[in-house]
Amino acid sequence: MWIPRPFNIRPSGIALLALAWLAVPAAGADTITVLTPASAAPGTRALAAQYTLATGTQVTIGGGGRDKIFAILKAGGPADVVLLPSTDMADMPTVIAMTPLGHISVGVAVKAGMPVPDVSTPEKFRSVLLAAKGVAYADPSAGTSAGNLIDRMLSAPEFARVKRVPVQGLAVTALAGGQASIAMQLLPELAADKDVALAGPVPDSYGAGVDFSAGIAMVSVDSVKAQAFLSFLTDPKAAAVWKANGVEFIGSP
Repeated sequence: MWIPRPFNIRPSGIALLALAWLAVPAAGADTITVLTPASAAPGTRALAAQYTLATGTQVTIGGGGRDKIFAILKAGGPADVVLLPSTDMADMPTVIAMTPLGHISVGVAVKAGMPVPDVSTPEKFRSVLLAAKGVAYADPSAGTSAGNLIDRMLSAPEFARVKRVPVQGLAVTALAGGQASIAMQLLPELAADKDVALAGPVPDSYGAGVDFSAGIAMVSVDSVKAQAFLSFLTDPKAAAVWKANGVEFIGSP
């Protein structure tokens, strides 16, 4: 069974990252707004707190689902910095200065209180999915990167007998409703859900993960402050914070 390590980071690491940004001019009561999906929100919040401590600039975290972020941008904000799967951001004219951020793996979970399966190898992972009452994941028709990725993986011949349960919204809702016994979502989302037990990530050989990027919203009211926070999020010194929150940093060294 995969034993998840607690998402934490040593206080000395936090202090070093904050100190590295003390040279940024203080912003008083100024505020910037960041839009992020739930999967990248824990790391964003942790870094936002450090940034506020170092600069005085308050950071409001908003966003939610992909469609909600798109709707906010289309409506003109408020938004200064945006985090999204790289494939979603690449074709968005409303976001500029796209910068690679990190990679988030797809995780496997069961309803809390149920036996936690071993998915540590490709063979064990396949066996768990084939034996499941149903395997829930985001409906690919909604256009989410994770949903499309999982759907393509399950379309392979080795998973032909898996009972798929596409879900509008979060896959874990199918566990609560009894439609499925296995749910697959981005790992930080599962780790933050008290109603599920995390079995572990999908084995690396399947390449089940989503690359994320960050950028500046065209509707930003202060692109200078937006760029400063974008640089903070994508600085290599932030890698340990991202990792502690389920994101493998892939930003520019």
